[in-house]
Amino acid sequence: MGLIDQFALDFRLLTKDGKADGHLPLRWQIRLFQSFYQNNIPLICDLPTGMGKTSVVHLWLLARRRQELENKASLPTRLVYVVDRRTVVDQATEIAEGIRRNLPSLGMSPDYLSISTLRGHFADNREWTRDPSRPAIIIGTVDMIGSRLLFSGYRSSYKQRPLEAGLLGQDTLLVLDEAHLSEPFQKLIVALSDRGEFQRDQGSPMRVMCMSATSSKAATERFKLESCDLEGDQATNPIIQRYAAKKRLDIRRAVDKIKENIIAAAIDLAQGNDRVVVFVRGPEDAGKIAEAIRKKLKGREDAVRVLTGTMRGLERDRLLETTVLKRFLDGNEKAEDKPYDVPAILVSTSAGEVGFDLNADHMVCDAVPLDSMIQRLGRVNRRGYGDAIVQVFVAKPDEKPPKKDKQPNKKSTWESAVITAIECLQLLEKNDDGTFAASPMAIDDLKNKLANETFEAALTPKPATVTLTDVLLDSWSMTSVTERMPGRPPVAPWLRGLVDEEPQTTIAWRAELDIDGFDQLEIADLEDWFDAHRILPHETLSVPTRAAREWILARWKNLASEPGSDIQQRSCFVDCGLLEAIRIKSLIEDLDRKRIDKILNATVVLPNSFCGISTEGLLDKDASNPPDVADLTAEHKRQRVLCESVDDVKNYQPLVGEALLDSDEMAELALDLSDDGDTRRVLISRTLKPWRPEYGTQRQTLEKHVSLVERCAKGIAERLSLPVEICDALESAAAWHDKGKDRLIWQRAAGRKPEEPPVGKSGGRMGRIAKGYRHEFGSLYEFNKKHRGKKDNDVFDLAMHMIASHHGRGRPHFPKGGFEPEDRANSFEIDIETIRRFARLQRKYGYWRLAWLENLLRCADATASADEEGL
Repeated sequence: MGLIDQFALDFRLLTKDGKADGHLPLRWQIRLFQSFYQNNIPLICDLPTGMGKTSVVHLWLLARRRQELENKASLPTRLVYVVDRRTVVDQATEIAEGIRRNLPSLGMSPDYLSISTLRGHFADNREWTRDPSRPAIIIGTVDMIGSRLLFSGYRSSYKQRPLEAGLLGQDTLLVLDEAHLSEPFQKLIVALSDRGEFQRDQGSPMRVMCMSATSSKAATERFKLESCDLEGDQATNPIIQRYAAKKRLDIRRAVDKIKENIIAAAIDLAQGNDRVVVFVRGPEDAGKIAEAIRKKLKGREDAVRVLTGTMRGLERDRLLETTVLKRFLDGNEKAEDKPYDVPAILVSTSAGEVGFDLNADHMVCDAVPLDSMIQRLGRVNRRGYGDAIVQVFVAKPDEKPPKKDKQPNKKSTWESAVITAIECLQLLEKNDDGTFAASPMAIDDLKNKLANETFEAALTPKPATVTLTDVLLDSWSMTSVTERMPGRPPVAPWLRGLVDEEPQTTIAWRAELDIDGFDQLEIADLEDWFDAHRILPHETLSVPTRAAREWILARWKNLASEPGSDIQQRSCFVDCGLLEAIRIKSLIEDLDRKRIDKILNATVVLPNSFCGISTEGLLDKDASNPPDVADLTAEHKRQRVLCESVDDVKNYQPLVGEALLDSDEMAELALDLSDDGDTRRVLISRTLKPWRPEYGTQRQTLEKHVSLVERCAKGIAERLSLPVEICDALESAAAWHDKGKDRLIWQRAAGRKPEEPPVGKSGGRMGRIAKGYRHEFGSLYEFNKKHRGKKDNDVFDLAMHMIASHHGRGRPHFPKGGFEPEDRANSFEIDIETIRRFARLQRKYGYWRLAWLENLLRCADATASADEEGL
């Protein structure tokens, strides 16, 4: 069977959905597969909306698999898919999970592929960090992926940051969807890719492909629809059906009462029980418009739903369970496929414009720049079977409209971009009814007719970008320095540009903050607690900091007037890189004086008693329903329990929910909250996996553990076909990385019994090690004593660094210093040499290549620790 015939068969098998048949590949998909197979990745993929661009995930996997079968794998091992919106459904993750389910039909094991998501309602399962040789699909947002690329991962500990940066920056294909939304990030990833200045000739640098239906006309290396893709007719070529989809654009200019007109139009278009999507700019407008539509429908209020980017994850997830969202996601457009006797109306902000396959029959919206309008048009009649009506209401200006920019280099405003966009859309051909023909084909023709200057002026103004330098990368890559450091700014401007938008604040609620004494724990204990019971996306919402301030102040005022409230005694926790406990009363005083530094781009964890969230997952100063939903997730089985004991009689009470989980299957972290009273109070976190994964799930002897690590490291090296000198360094580091555990001070903390041989893994729990001893430090001492001057200097240096950094330290130092019990006099020199070595190796290998090399040992160690029987 030829290459293309085999691809078509595999693509159909890989796109099966349950019992439904898979899809035959579209013609552009065949061409892009051929390009991938030849190891040619275009910089820009410029295709109209509705053409199935997300299938690049299938194309990458099938092309790489074909290369493997021919023993010439050259495509990256990992695909990183970035979508810059928090949508109601994580379509990219669902596609990836569908691929894994279908792998057996291609004769492949599901274990061939790992899938991890760093966005939406999924929590990162860390699969992608376990084996650098295993193909993986990683899905995330600009912030979650970009911060990790720059060694500054949001919600990541300093120990995880080099691991994540190395695996993202090396041997990956980063696909940026809707790239027009993220031009500063696009500039950054190109600079960090094989095309840029920072990774050129360093191992296997990240490769990049940017996808957009509204890419700049000046973009080079564009993959786009060609004449060969449009051969045939609608009956034989699905591309034509979608490309010529009927969309009648009705532009209503100078509208006085825009909200009232949008409400009336939405109700009118829904008369035939169709699906109508309403797009507006602000979350507040979306809520008010949805409520007004509900009142007019009378008895059919459930037909209206709201989607905004400021909703809490849990409520956003629950939208999927509603009939309204199911109708928008089922893809049906033919009249015979619409058996409903009620309409479906979705009122959405830009959160619904991109990132998932929302499909409406008709649309109503306000006016936005051309790139946003094109995305909105892509949400109606996506398959091309219907005849969509699109009504756009342009608000009547309050004053003289701003003049359009005459100077080509002058930055446009959002308002001037809207004016230009409407003028451009009015250049479309008119239908017999006076509306404009706005099919994807018509939009492409319009883009081709517009002058470059006019097209750029109609797009959303782009933020200014900032320059990336080696000095910045040096400072960010020193991940073991956790304190604030001069010359190490937050990475947000390099991800988002110098934006005029307000900074964001993320808010979560936790019941443990209502327990007396929790905020008085040592910071190390609190960090361990939030590491074990970390904040997950489904329990948070993000809003502009200004809105967060106003809500906190208003909610505080309401609570202060409630009888019996003890909120003034409570603290909240603020995490902006460093965890900090703050009395809520003190925070209120700062916010009242408009001092908002504490909550800028921070995660604020509030007591459950603070409440203040509506049933739709939006901030509401009057809402009093308990908002703690931290344990409501199937992906991470965990529970928080307060144990109170008097005279050895113990009472266990879950903080959320009623039933206690089976403690025999759970690892526990216990924090003592006792005061001087008769009652002993212990707060317990139960997790299905160990609360500190590096301690391992099973107890292993030191000899057995080192043997397992050596075996895992050898397997990784063979699968990656590593150079001889790298294999030598990895083999040496694997054999010596835990020599420092064979010290009485460490064995005592691991709970070694007198009759036991030395312990390598404690089996899920680890006591505090006296005086802060680090076993890596002892291992460095042993390796240095044995091998200095006997191994090649490059191999020796790399092996020493792998040992120093295999738990995330040694970049460049050990945060709490270090000592070797058997030779305290020379301990300081070991610490200083670790710093010097890190600097030498980073110059030799580069930022991401060095981090990737560290991961070879880290991944082998983690695999050996987690699953002895599975090796």
